[in-house]
Order: sequence, then structure tokens, then C-alpha cells
Amino acid sequence: MALMRNIKFGGAALLSLTASTPGWAQTAEDPTCFARILPENIRVGRLDDIKLLIGWVFDAAAAHHALASGDIIDRHSTLSKVPGFAGATDLSRLMGRYRVVRAPFDEGNGYFGVELGALEPDGHVSGLFLVNRLFRLPLLLQQPAGVATDIVTNGAMLAGWKTQAITDANHAAAIALTDAERLNVPLLTTGQSQAGGTAQLQAAYLANTKPGRLVSTGFVTLNAAYVVSSVRRLGIAPSAVGGINFTNDLDPGFGPHGLLPNKIGLQVYIHPDGTGTKAAGDQTFFAALRHPGQHLLSSFNAISLTNALASALKSSLERCARPT
Repeated sequence: MALMRNIKFGGAALLSLTASTPGWAQTAEDPTCFARILPENIRVGRLDDIKLLIGWVFDAAAAHHALASGDIIDRHSTLSKVPGFAGATDLSRLMGRYRVVRAPFDEGNGYFGVELGALEPDGHVSGLFLVNRLFRLPLLLQQPAGVATDIVTNGAMLAGWKTQAITDANHAAAIALTDAERLNVPLLTTGQSQAGGTAQLQAAYLANTKPGRLVSTGFVTLNAAYVVSSVRRLGIAPSAVGGINFTNDLDPGFGPHGLLPNKIGLQVYIHPDGTGTKAAGDQTFFAALRHPGQHLLSSFNAISLTNALASALKSSLERCARPT
């Protein structure tokens, strides 16, 4: 029962900052450049909020919680009740405050996302997060057709096909980019598992179709789904997509020893002791199979993503170009 309460199968995970200028370009030689050039207020102050916001957006969608432009999300915004067999995400540990930029993206085709502005103490927005809804397995009894749609989306991303849900996700990213350019702030797409794969595809879509964009874009994801074929379908090399994917060593699905390891952006491997490095741990596929819970969003509850990223970047000494 404890596992069922904690389940948040995801479709999403943190963001990919691929920028418009050569100085922000992602390089195959050093994928850490994206993370090292991230604004400090995001790299240090927002990463651990993102994992909570991913869970909360799933809750809001499941509960049909009304959201409108200007609504504020903070540590007091935990929902009292969420349908399905996953408990509500506790936002009491949320450090920052966030403003809903516009009504949720939802055309009824399977994609749902919420655009949030990260608020600084003086009230100005310092970055935009497009948070994608997680895989709806916890709502199997309430939304069986929705779960079926998500399964199709997963298969399409894996094989490199295109569905209306994927088209809607890319359209949402393009709209969010216009907001980011208006505010002159970075745009990060985010999610876990399926939603993380979607976030990586959104970052690749913007990198490929918006070469003249005026702000940096990218992803931050957790245990993101395998989307290499879909990224290549867009006509862009996976190494050209900037972002950070936090992945558990023992995730049997998309971890380094899993069935389909994620390969987009900087991989920060979270080891069983909670530390993070750029190198996968000395585990095996069979060991990962014994830890299915390591795929879930809840497996990151006790992990400091900020500390894991800092540890992973310690050995990154190559000079990165900065935007001008």
C-alpha cells in the first residue's frame, strides 16, 4: 500500500536549456555546459522545487483543479484530495513561489501542461517552467481511455512516430517560448518518465524549429523515457539538445542499466546512497529489476537534486562559452 500511495508514474522531468546563440550550443564533447551556464538562481534554488511541481501538476489535472492566469502556487498549495491510487503531492517543502502564466494546455488529445513563472522576492519572473503531466496509470479506474492514450504516446515516442498529443506538446512549447521571449527569461520544459521524454522532445523541437529564438531553452527531467528515435525524426542530433536528466542507477526502465537507457542531455546518475555523479554506478540489469520503485517520482523525495548536480559538475573543467 505504501508503494501505491507513493506512485507517481511520470511522464515528464526537468528541463532542457538549448539556446539560440552559438555561445549556448550544446556540444557532444561536454554536455555539462548546459548545466554550468544555467542561471544560479535556477541551478541552486529551483531544481528541488521542480520535482514537487511535477507531482503537483499531475494532482491538479487529476482533480480537475481550476487554474487561471495569475494564480500563485506555493508551499500552501497542496491539494486536499486527489483521485486514483496516488496520494497528493506535499508542497510544504516547496521553497519558491510560482505564478500560473496562462490556463493549462489541454486540447483533449492526451497532452496536459502548465506554464509556471518562477517568482523572485521582488515579484519579477526569473524563468518559465513548462511542466508536463505524468503518465496516468494511477487513474486507471477513473480515466481508462486516458491511460490508453498515454500508452500510445509512450510507444510513439519510443518508435519515432508522431501523435496528436505530441503535436499539442510541441505547440505548447512554442507558445511558452513566446512568453519567455516577452519576459526575456529562460524556458525549461520538465517532467518525469513519459512526461520527461515529452519535455526532451519539446526542447529538441524548439532547438530545431526556432533557431533564432531570443532566450535559452532546455529541459530538466527525472528518469525520462527513451526518445532518441523521436529526436532524430525532428532532424536534430540528440547531442545537440541541452538539458539535465536525473536518473536512478536502479531504474529498471530508463536508467543506465535498464531496458531503454535515456541518452539525451547531461545524465546525472543518482546512486543508492543518494549521491549523484556523471558516471553510472556498478549495478546490473537484474539488480535494477528488483527495484521497480526506483522508476517512480517518489524515489526522488529524499534526494537533493541541487547537491547531485553540483557533485556531477565538480570534475567539469572545460571552459564553456557564455551567451553575449
